Amino acid sequence: MKKIFLILFVTTILLSCAEQINRTPNDVLINETAFETVDDIEAAVNGIYTTYNPNNILDLSDIFTDNSRLGKDNGGQKINILNQVLNTQTGFTSGIWVNRYSTANNCNRVIEAAELVTVQPNEQERLDNLLAQAYGLRALMHYDVLALYGEDTTDPNALGIPYQDFVSATDAPTRLTTQESVNRILDDLDTASALLDDDFADVNQVTEDFITFLRARVALITNDWDGVITNTTIIIDKFPLANQTQYQAMFTGDQDQTEVIFKYDNLNGFNRNIAGEFIFTGTGGNFIGMAEGLFDLLETESIDNNDIRFETFTREDDAPDETSINKYPAIAGTFINDFKLFRASEAYLMRAEAFARLTQFQNAADDIQAIRNARRGTTASANAYSSLVNAIEDIAFERRLELCFEGHRYLDLKRYRNILNEGIIRDPRDCDGNIPCSLPVNDRSWVLPIPQVETNGNPNIQQNPEWL
Repeated sequence: MKKIFLILFVTTILLSCAEQINRTPNDVLINETAFETVDDIEAAVNGIYTTYNPNNILDLSDIFTDNSRLGKDNGGQKINILNQVLNTQTGFTSGIWVNRYSTANNCNRVIEAAELVTVQPNEQERLDNLLAQAYGLRALMHYDVLALYGEDTTDPNALGIPYQDFVSATDAPTRLTTQESVNRILDDLDTASALLDDDFADVNQVTEDFITFLRARVALITNDWDGVITNTTIIIDKFPLANQTQYQAMFTGDQDQTEVIFKYDNLNGFNRNIAGEFIFTGTGGNFIGMAEGLFDLLETESIDNNDIRFETFTREDDAPDETSINKYPAIAGTFINDFKLFRASEAYLMRAEAFARLTQFQNAADDIQAIRNARRGTTASANAYSSLVNAIEDIAFERRLELCFEGHRYLDLKRYRNILNEGIIRDPRDCDGNIPCSLPVNDRSWVLPIPQVETNGNPNIQQNPEWL
């Protein structure tokens, strides 16, 4: 990771949400002078949240797949992603890798620096909570990398990822196995949990619920179905699903967080304009539009079942020839929507999948129906699925509607492709401009390549076999 850790940890990491700490930039951050108090640690932890970029996974999950199409105002923006151009030099894939490891390294700096600060007797609990943030975020960064770049997350012995848990600008680590990578992620989550105050409950930061939720996601990508059920049940028992009014308020103005477990608290100046992944936010013109296939599904659910998601995710003037993505509309004229990374509905969807994989088909159907009831404003019951294929088809359908443009579709299709014998299949109307209509089940693009920026700088890194 030699190239990546040459990224300097300069004053931007010392920006808090409320103030700027004036520091002199250095080529190498000297912990003894940069971190002297718990207040310095707090400013740095707040800075870690700003360096993490959740947006960049949307390119892969929602533009590369079947959720998007060419927008009417496209002038070349993100054409390569729509065209499913993927290689070791592709910008959005290397961007994910660099951002996650850079953010993890910033976590490491805080963890190491905390040993040097002066802690007053009444500050230990605050420092522990801040350290918990660093450990929890480091776990999230490595989860993202493992899920996307791991050779096969269902095989404990397959190539996993390098785990960066110390500050380095010159290290050249090798890849751990999947199981070793998972163990390190879970170790960080255990450490965060041990440090956290039981009453700490800020949805903008790492909490015990964040830790539980991330454990469930790790279990999902490793086929640990019992682990998925255990952890999602804790979340489901604590967080209700948003009703129709709450759901719409959650996305149209960040006015409700009933079912939010963790979100990126976006502010002016953070450069995390989610809508800017799809539209020209100055004019409202879309260079990436909502896929006609997805638009039709949402519209049908609205007409047939009074489902609130069509109204929430589209504009009133949307029509088949103008399908704007409106999940992140402007708030008071500014696109600073919070990015909801962990929500209760996703816990239901994960648990439904785990139940289905264990052939508990009635339980799986009940969890899916709970989401539909909340979005439709009904109290209908569900019939048990007839088979695993039947269950996964329905779960995939519901995940697409519920989690569109939240960074899930690529991993969902990857998980389900061998069960449904389908890769990416776009509606023919979404293939205008010679955009490819499909990606085969066995295409190498289902495992991302280690970026060239890494292989050039790290002689010990091993490329995924599909990309050799």
